[in-house]
Amino acid sequence: MKIAVISFTQNGNICNRQITAALKKEGHDAEEFTALRRRSPTVPDDMPETGQRAADPTELTVVSSRVSEWTKAAFNQYDALVFVGAAAIAVRSIAPCVRDKLTDPAVLVVDEKGQYVVPILSGHVGGANGLARQLAADLQALPVITTATDIQGLFAVDVFAVKNRLILTDRVKAKKISAAILEHECQQVYIDGLMAYDGKLPKYLGITGDIEKADILIDYHLLQPDMKGLCLLPEGMIWMGIGCRKGMEAAKIKEAINHFIQEHEIDKRAIAGLASIDVKANEQGILEVCGENSWPFVTFTAERLRAQEGNFTASDFVKSKVGVDNVCERAALCAAGDMIHEEKRELGQNRLSQPWKAELLVKKEIMPGITLAAAGAGRRLKFE
Repeated sequence: MKIAVISFTQNGNICNRQITAALKKEGHDAEEFTALRRRSPTVPDDMPETGQRAADPTELTVVSSRVSEWTKAAFNQYDALVFVGAAAIAVRSIAPCVRDKLTDPAVLVVDEKGQYVVPILSGHVGGANGLARQLAADLQALPVITTATDIQGLFAVDVFAVKNRLILTDRVKAKKISAAILEHECQQVYIDGLMAYDGKLPKYLGITGDIEKADILIDYHLLQPDMKGLCLLPEGMIWMGIGCRKGMEAAKIKEAINHFIQEHEIDKRAIAGLASIDVKANEQGILEVCGENSWPFVTFTAERLRAQEGNFTASDFVKSKVGVDNVCERAALCAAGDMIHEEKRELGQNRLSQPWKAELLVKKEIMPGITLAAAGAGRRLKFE
């Protein structure tokens, strides 16, 4: 996380340095600021009054503007803000900036002696509660957590969504689920077959195979808006493989993709990107569609595509042109497989209770001058 730490007194500056050192040790990108402008043992003589950092990069940056103005700018630049001092300063400073619990940064308060760490904004989605626990452990301080599900040790659907890269599609339903769990009412979870979960289910959660009865649906499909349950949409899970005639217009590619995902009820937000053979790497129409949707476009050599295992829709004509009998199916699977490999590496999940594989979901479909297929990057969900 990118974190800004601000303090207001000499003692606060000392604590500020301890906090930023601890955050950096945990791998965060932390920056120190102080609103104390007069000279002190923690602010060297060559520290400028303009808000620019002194020559020594270990010194705190002096905030030259009002704290409210600094907060307004920092609110949009950092993932988390840590105020070292009175909670009232933080509350007054952030009040005009607070907009949405799903997008606001985490905000924490630490007292000058470093005894207490208090998350006051975005405890769940923004990660303030988790950051408070981590920072408290490093400082040997006490985390003061006030959110109901946390203090009761119960499942929080918004935290679960963030940790598993799931889009929370309905905050009203999410609140109802949290309220039900706090009342010790069991909530049923439906998980699409492309996904599975590791570990034990939290208290008051159960698994159901009936999507109509589910309170929580974890699914990449485009679901009906009148579904009972809360849909948690796996972000960036589906790779679409594409082949097309040279010079195919972006408008026709876009139309083909929209028809394809509607026909197969794939939620557009679940699409990770497009994949093809390397000879299409500079295909302008594909690049324009990817740019419009902020999708990556990955390509593979014919050799890599030929090496991909699976049962594919072969075409002698395609093979004669590009050296491989199928582009869209093979490319989609290659991209999905690479995503899984990268996520395993990042998460350190080398030993899994069940296989974690890419799966060809939709075989090649032929449209005028365009072929499309879809593959899913199977995902392991973590409830704890």
